[in-house]
Amino acid sequence: ARAVILTGSNGTFCSGLDLHDNEQSDAEKNHDSSTHSLKEGPNMIRHMTRVTNQLISLPVLSIAAIDGYAVGGGAELTTSTDLVVLSRDAKIQFVHAKRGASTGWGGGRRLVKKVGREKALRMLLLQESVYGEEESLVGGRYADAIADEGETALEATMRLFVNPLLELPCSQSIRAIKKAVSAADGDGEVIDAVNRELNLDTNMAIQAEFESFMSVWGGDSNREQIQKAKERLRDKDVAK
Repeated sequence: ARAVILTGSNGTFCSGLDLHDNEQSDAEKNHDSSTHSLKEGPNMIRHMTRVTNQLISLPVLSIAAIDGYAVGGGAELTTSTDLVVLSRDAKIQFVHAKRGASTGWGGGRRLVKKVGREKALRMLLLQESVYGEEESLVGGRYADAIADEGETALEATMRLFVNPLLELPCSQSIRAIKKAVSAADGDGEVIDAVNRELNLDTNMAIQAEFESFMSVWGGDSNREQIQKAKERLRDKDVAK
């Protein structure tokens, strides 16, 4: 393999928490069995932290091909690949603060590396969004490439990145270059931990993000905002 593409389906990359799937009866609420409860939080965050770090640690080029919405956890996923390609209708938004939550899969740490401290704070706290159409006008500040009009992100990914990679004479050189670049940009420690199945909690940045996430996940504000989002979605469904 020379590349791995992370993409969605039906015009959406990943819309985050499934508010329909998160519906509960009163009895379930009383037993605190929500998937966003404090009990489930540690298992979910450790699993997704390992998944996203495994994406980064791949020895081949990883590319996120984003059509439509990448929201919440979906936005965090956009930080976990080497390159990002947006369609014209793509929208990336970190809604964590709006939901009374925080990033937890390493997305906050990687976002700072990607856009810098100040821009990361604006995106995380003020929900500043990344739009494919706007990125096409400014030359791509978040994305590495923008699809042409009428072209999907996946099609653009194949045209701009995958097909040229397939023309290279040696896949081993791709792996060697990826390893060298990863070591240079500071991901070497994380990649080494993933490859040797070490405890990722030894990484101070990962542990800090985990603790920040757990300080708000399943709390009163988090639950209240999730409930309000569910009610808004329910009202919208009724209006249809």
